[in-house]
Amino acid sequence: MSEITIHHCASILTIDALGALWQREGRKGSSHYGVSETSIGQYVHENDVAWTNGNWEANCRAVTIETSNSAGAPDWPVSDTTFNTLVTMVADIACRNSLGKLVKGKNLTWHSMYAATACPGPYLSNKLQELVDKANAINGF
Repeated sequence: MSEITIHHCASILTIDALGALWQREGRKGSSHYGVSETSIGQYVHENDVAWTNGNWEANCRAVTIETSNSAGAPDWPVSDTTFNTLVTMVADIACRNSLGKLVKGKNLTWHSMYAATACPGPYLSNKLQELVDKANAINGF
């Protein structure tokens, strides 16, 4: 594993609702984790490949995180609480997997880098550098 990929749910979902979505018969998708407010759900073990990025090579090298929104289109924002939980989680994943200093677009990536999608939405897209900076600060970079 060499990167963390950020996604948004394109919906307001609890951890349980997101897990149920991945378990739905015929659903061709999954993620390693989901974040909603202060809750974190794990759906796929980090050592296994989740089908989240729409790109096999990217899936094979990434831990993927779905982030619940706090409102819908067009901005798809997330709450401050969810964002702060995401920061802490990204820092932890980076530390445990020896990713070193996170760099936006290198070892901290986002869904639309790999597939024709608007994910992770305008709100999170505009907060990716802040996410990197805060996670790096937690990890001493």
